[in-house]
Amino acid sequence: MNMGDIGTEFKYETEHVKVWDLVLEPNQSSDWHIHENNYLFVVTRAGTLLAEHENGDKSESFYELGKVVIGQKGSIHRVTNTGSELYSNSIIEIKGK
Repeated sequence: MNMGDIGTEFKYETEHVKVWDLVLEPNQSSDWHIHENNYLFVVTRAGTLLAEHENGDKSESFYELGKVVIGQKGSIHRVTNTGSELYSNSIIEIKGK
């Protein structure tokens, strides 16, 4: 499986963090990707996402504006905006040693 970027736009990077934006139109999916660092995301436009994982697991969740979600390092997945409005979040990867 080819892996893509974790977000739709790279924003910022230091030795400690890397920041991406993820913006998805209705029915648009992210690339399949792996999180090589610990990370969190902050919802910047509310919406519903379907998360599909490499092992076949799927889950759909509604994310409210401002919600902070802690992700799992090593996770391989993609997300699809299943709502009727634009969805977005900012992803912050925490670079560790």
